[in-house]
Amino acid sequence: MTATFASAPGGMPLPQGPSGAVLGAAGLRVCFVTPHAGHLLAVDDVSLSVPAGRMLGIVGESGSGKTTVARCLAGLLRPDSGEIVLSGEVLTGRRSPAQRRAVQLVFQDPYASLNPRLRVGTVLRELLAEHGIARGEAAEARCRQLMTLVGLGEAALGGYPSAFSGGQRQRIAIARALAVEPAVLVADEPVSSLDVSVQATILALFAELRDRLGLAVVMISHNLAAVRNVCDDVAVMYLGRIVEQGSREAVFGDPRHPYTRALLAAAPRLRPGSEPVAARLAGEPPSATSRPAGCAFHPRCPRAEARCAVEEPRLLPVTPAAAPAATGASAEVASDPVAHPALAAHPAHAAACHFRDERPREDRPREDRP
Repeated sequence: MTATFASAPGGMPLPQGPSGAVLGAAGLRVCFVTPHAGHLLAVDDVSLSVPAGRMLGIVGESGSGKTTVARCLAGLLRPDSGEIVLSGEVLTGRRSPAQRRAVQLVFQDPYASLNPRLRVGTVLRELLAEHGIARGEAAEARCRQLMTLVGLGEAALGGYPSAFSGGQRQRIAIARALAVEPAVLVADEPVSSLDVSVQATILALFAELRDRLGLAVVMISHNLAAVRNVCDDVAVMYLGRIVEQGSREAVFGDPRHPYTRALLAAAPRLRPGSEPVAARLAGEPPSATSRPAGCAFHPRCPRAEARCAVEEPRLLPVTPAAAPAATGASAEVASDPVAHPALAAHPAHAAACHFRDERPREDRPREDRP
């Protein structure tokens, strides 16, 4: 379940993720009780999976439940129902030390997540000793390897967090997560607090770790451009539910749900008006404490009908004429013997709307093209 250090080109030992590791969730549901508003349904029947060596991006507006899903996957929050699966093993509310090490969370604010009173080397050495990974000179060597892996020099081990820039702090936070040899990294808005010029280097680092170490990565982000550049698969969330998911090419190149189209239409362009775009969304998302009946998106949907106010849609596979019914990540999970059976039945590219259009992109009305 955990990674091991092996020799890599150039002589630098690197942690190698297990090739069979799969992180997934089936039917996650999380409900919070608030003092004044009552029950708040933050996550409702969310299922997803990410094989080793792939990166899943979860996108959606603020309040859609992305961070709650991330905290459940990392074990910081116990879902009210549903299952979280790692390499075919269902993770319970009380995870073993090995299970906690296997899934590590990279927080949004690298400075707030680092102890300002401890040097970087002290943080890493304490982690290695606490988990029984290395002590003494072996720990020192491992710390140097981690700094090299995230693009920092050995001198960084002697510094305090306040001595580093935002991008360097995030690299240190990533090194801390890698120190316990995880199989999965869950990154919650890892670049949102960084300068634009620094964001690209951190995103490139995540992509490199995925490719070189075989890690599974789940990235929560508002930045559609970042997700499009580095993620292999995408899940779109709205008011606690996944409304569309599939490969990066399918979701960005041929979106089927009106909400996905609206998100892509809101992305800035170099030449505004140069391409036909879908109608912009009006209003704010409904409150999670008083969810609309039927489809939760229908109060803002430009194509809503009377049936949308009473019928709650479900995820359905999209099956273009020239493509198989299951493609991308779902096909890998379905063929992986260590994957949980509940994950294999979940479609990779799906739309939760009866308006999904099966016609080829070029045959649709121009206002429906991304």
